[in-house]
This record gives sequence, C-alpha cells and structure tokens, in this order.
Amino acid sequence: MTTPCTNNRLHLFVDGELSATEADAFRQHLTRCAECESGLRDLLQLELLAARALGGSAPATQGADVAEPVVGGNVVSLKARLQKGLRVAMPLALAAGLAAVVVVRGQAEPEIPGEVWLSGADTRTFEARLSHPKADRFLPYSPMRGTSHSAQMLPLRPLAELAERHDYRGIAAAYALRGDWQQAEAFLGQEPESADKANDLAVVALSRQRYEEALGLLTSALKQDPNHAQALWNRALVLRERDLLDRAAASFDTVASLSEAGWSGEARRMAAELRTQLAEERVRSRRQVMDVWATLTGEAPWDAKQLAQRPAVARAALYDAVRTVTSKERVEALLPLARELDALGGGSVLQDYVRQIATRDFTARAPLAQGYAGLLRDSDTKKDATVLLDSLRRSGERDIYFGALMHTGTAVSDATAMSALRGFAEGTPDPWLHLLAERESIRRELAAGRTAQAEKQLMDAMLTCNGMGNIVPCMELN
Repeated sequence: MTTPCTNNRLHLFVDGELSATEADAFRQHLTRCAECESGLRDLLQLELLAARALGGSAPATQGADVAEPVVGGNVVSLKARLQKGLRVAMPLALAAGLAAVVVVRGQAEPEIPGEVWLSGADTRTFEARLSHPKADRFLPYSPMRGTSHSAQMLPLRPLAELAERHDYRGIAAAYALRGDWQQAEAFLGQEPESADKANDLAVVALSRQRYEEALGLLTSALKQDPNHAQALWNRALVLRERDLLDRAAASFDTVASLSEAGWSGEARRMAAELRTQLAEERVRSRRQVMDVWATLTGEAPWDAKQLAQRPAVARAALYDAVRTVTSKERVEALLPLARELDALGGGSVLQDYVRQIATRDFTARAPLAQGYAGLLRDSDTKKDATVLLDSLRRSGERDIYFGALMHTGTAVSDATAMSALRGFAEGTPDPWLHLLAERESIRRELAAGRTAQAEKQLMDAMLTCNGMGNIVPCMELN
C-alpha cells in the first residue's frame, strides 16, 4: 500500500525556491519517493502537451521535453523555473524514469482510459455533439448546474499518448466535456482541416454564443459531408438559439432520418416540440393581431397609447387596418396610433403611410379593401385568391397587393409576384416591410433547395429584426 507523501515541496523545488541545502535534501527524497517522481513527470507531460497545443516546440533540458503550458488562459514560461531543479534532479533521480513520459514509438499503443471522456457519466451536460466517437455517446441531457465536470482533472499520461498519436481532436473533446473551451479550441487548431474539425470548432463557437461563426463552420462541415450527424444536430441548436424554429426543426428531422441509436429518437422529439412551440406562437400572435385589427376597424372607441404598449402587435394590425378600411375618414382615424408607434421607432414612416393612403380614390380602392378583409377573416379564401390577386396587381393599390401576397405566399412560386413584392418593399422607407419581402425571398430559396444560403440570409434578417427592438413582430420571419 502506497503512503501519501508528506513532503509537499515539489513545486518549491521546481520553482527553484529551496535553499541549496533544502534542494539537495529534496533531490535525495526524489530518489526514493514514487509519488514525487510521478508528480515531476506529470509536470513535464503538461509542458509537452501545452507546447503542442500552441504549435510550438518544447525546449530541451537535459534530454527532457519542457514547454510552456497554458494556465488560466495565459502562457506561463516554466523554462526558468525548471532549469535549476531539473538540471541536477534529472540525472540523479529520473534519468531512466523520464523516458516513460514520452511514448516510445514502435511499442504497443496503450488503451486510453474512458475517464478521459467521462465514460462514467450517466448524463451529458451540454446539448451540442462533438465528433470524436468517445465523446459522442448518447446519454440523457441534463444541463450543467453547480459543480461541473470541469472539477474532474484530466489524467495527463493518456493525453500525452493522444498527443503522440496526433489525436488532437480527442484531447480537445476531453477538455470540451469539462467546459474548458479555450484549451479545446487550442488543440483543435492542431487538427488538419476536416468536417469533424469544423463541427467541433462550431461547438466551441456555440458555447460562447458566437452563433454566426458557428453556423458558418457547420455549413462548411456539411459541404464536406452532407450527412454529418453531429453538424446537422448542432446546426439545429444554432438555428433554435436564433429563434428560427422552423429551420431548426427541419435540421433535427434530417438527424432523425439517420437512424442513430438514441440520437434519432431525441431529434424527432425535439423537432416535434419546436413545431408545436412555433405553431402555438403563430396562433397566439395572429389572434392578437386580429383582435387589435378588429378594434381599429370597428365602431367602438380605442386608446392609441394603450394599444401601442404592444408595439409589434399594433404595427402589424395597423398595416392591415389601413389596407381594409374603405374611406378617407377611417384611414385618417388611424393617425393617433401611427403617431404613437412612430414615437417608439423614430421617424414618421407610419404617419406618412397613413396620410398617403388617405389621398387615394376610395371609389376604386374600397372594393379591393373589402376583398382583402375577407382574405384576413377566412383562411380558406387563400386557396382561391387568384381573382383578388389579379385585380390588385392591375389596380395600382400596391400596399394591399403587398399584404395579399404576404398572406397567400404566392411570391414563393411566382417570379412576377416576387418582383412586385420586392419592388414595393424597396419603395418604402419602413425596414419591417423590407424584412417581410426578404422572408418571402428566403422561402423561395428554400423551395429551390438552396438551404445553406437561405438559412444564412434568414439569420441575418433575424439579427436585423432583433436590432430594431420590440417594435416589429420578428417571430413572423419564421
């Protein structure tokens, strides 16, 4: 049975902080203490690993590899610290033993213990998937709370063996599982380019909420391997974090189709949950807009300040109200709400729109406005809106035509309608209408199978929308 060493002077010895007498005594101690000898070897291993992670070469000291480790995110030189102690200690105590620190080429490769990748865990602590097979076991997901796996120290000898095999992805996975993203990223830098490397770098970016970077890396991984299960899974997570629930569900669907044990079932469940969430949000949002629209177009008085407390809902309802009222007076009655919403967003875009429409000829506009109101009230009307759309296209009432194209989705499959949609958006100063036109353009890209480009455009659109604050209904971009 080995007794723990009570001579806690290893670090003082390595740092060169012992007196000559004390250092000599400790050198004698090293020759008969297996624990301190092992500790000194571990320090050397850490140096070697860190040098490889940083892409540098380890300086030689009496035949042993000594490098600069990453400690707390900084590069800390141990060369000066080790020179005093190792120059004398190694010839006396470890001349033979240190050869074991670096794996001798040609010998049988030792088995890497599962603890490197937390094989004893019964849950996984983050949702993302790493590409290394040992780190991609399916386990129930349990978010990290309180004490994390980062408290579990990595065994250094297996890491040295992985480094000798140039399995930097395996080392990166070991650090990632413990939440040490800086070390994980450093070791991934030593990996040759591949879909697996791009995926794992995306996991690092995702953990740091660098979503656009993560999506770019995952797009690269999937160009190299369209059925890369981990990249498909992680892309779904990125899209979900950006509130692009429909696209996230589609990516989970693809994972489910790969029939991976455990993962496919969870992907199928997550896709279903996202679609349920999105459907509920759409129904709730549409109901809120319809309620405000009914208030604005009804006979009962309403309070503009109160309605503007939900600016995203009020904005969508205001546009539909302007498109459906049938007289100049009813349009002008909407100015107080337009004024309140403009005060929140800045400028006068909504007031200008209301005033412009108030100048229209309602003898011609009123029947078209009534037709659009019927389109809003009856979803089944969308299936047979050809006559209304044709009338609107020829009428010159471009704002109503824009609304009808948005509600029917016609522009996704009709190039002429798409051109009209873009033309109207480009002619208005309201960025929200630009985003709606962009959404239909993205849907057209998706229908044509240009998924990666469409998702990049969609994420950019969502970023722009979120940057506008809560004055526009960004969920409608899904």
